Amino acid sequence: MASAYTEEQIDLYLDAIRIPEIYHRKNRPSRDINFLTALHAYQISTFPYENLSLHYSQKHEVTLDPQTLYQKIVADKRGRGGYCCELSILMYHVLCRLGFKVYMVGARVSGYKI
Repeated sequence: MASAYTEEQIDLYLDAIRIPEIYHRKNRPSRDINFLTALHAYQISTFPYENLSLHYSQKHEVTLDPQTLYQKIVADKRGRGGYCCELSILMYHVLCRLGFKVYMVGARVSGYKI
């Protein structure tokens, strides 16, 4: 599947997560485990897992539209993150545009008793 994000959006994303310059598109980084690890580490340290939209928005709705997610998480520069699904969709489209071979799957955490 093609990425919903443009190259310009990816450049803004890479700036937003403050990843080192060696990983910016203009430097043509290798698509390897080091780049993937850096992307993951910098994204999760920049965009927190949170559910504020559900509790503090007027509509109490969550959207999974990639452009809406990009606006909320990256472009608005409000320090917002999102639900795990929102952040995963953002990362999916980033990885696709950067040339990684990725696919989305569903996942579920099993409950356990303490």
